[in-house]
Amino acid sequence: MGKKQFLLFAIVMGLISLGFGIYIVVFEAQGFKTTTAVIDHVDETWTGTDADGISEYTYDVYVDYTVDGKQYHGRSDFYADGYEAGKKIKIYYNPENPEEIHGDAKGFGIYLIILGPVLIAAAGLMSLRGGA
Repeated sequence: MGKKQFLLFAIVMGLISLGFGIYIVVFEAQGFKTTTAVIDHVDETWTGTDADGISEYTYDVYVDYTVDGKQYHGRSDFYADGYEAGKKIKIYYNPENPEEIHGDAKGFGIYLIILGPVLIAAAGLMSLRGGA
C-alpha cells in the first residue's frame, strides 16, 4: 500500500469510527430506558483463525432483567471482557417493547468517537510533513 493510499485509508477509517461512535452514543438507545440485568450465561463460539493463526470467537450474552415487575430473558448485543454468569450489567430496553434491549456500549462508542479524529489528525499530520 502506497503512502497516499494509506493516508486515504486512515481518513476513511477515522470517519467510519467517528460515525459508528456517534451512532452508538447518541442514536442506538434513543428513547430507551436503563435497568440492571444479571448475566445468565455467555455463549462463546469459535469462528476460525485469523491470518496470523490466532483463534477468533464471538460472544452471545444472555441476561435476565425485570421491567415493571415482569421478568424478561434476552440476548444483549454487546460483550465486554469480564462478562460472566451472575455479573450485574446495565442494559437499555425499549419501554414500548421491553423484550428489545441493547447492551451498554456507550464506553465503546466514546472510544470510537475519540479514535476517529485521532486517525484523521494523524493522517493530516503525515500529509503536512510530506508523508504523502
